[in-house]
Amino acid sequence: AAPQAAPEQPVDDDNITASKDDDNITASKDPSGNFVLRIPVGLWKIVQANDGFRGITLSPAPTQNPDGSYTVILTVAQWQIFQDNQKNPPQQAAPQAAPEQPVDDDNITASKDPSGNFVLRIPV
Repeated sequence: AAPQAAPEQPVDDDNITASKDDDNITASKDPSGNFVLRIPVGLWKIVQANDGFRGITLSPAPTQNPDGSYTVILTVAQWQIFQDNQKNPPQQAAPQAAPEQPVDDDNITASKDPSGNFVLRIPV
């Protein structure tokens, strides 16, 4: 029989949940007091794209688990930096304003706003 891992201790936090699924980062504390994060691959890409580990040196470098997730071990200080990074994503350069579309009162027009959302103009 395989040895059983120590039970995870859920971490009380508004942004982190202790459920094992592919939509949430799970966090627990190991016996030394470090935080053990399980980050699903989809969220891993988002955290990386948002520079969620800025100011943190991950050592050893996380490798992908068989289920596709990543396990990251953070000290208490690194955990605080990680949480702060999630609350304050890096500042990005201001997007270039899209050229002004001519107003067409006979047709529906579509454009994209700076956030990437589509804006439809439907004349009455």
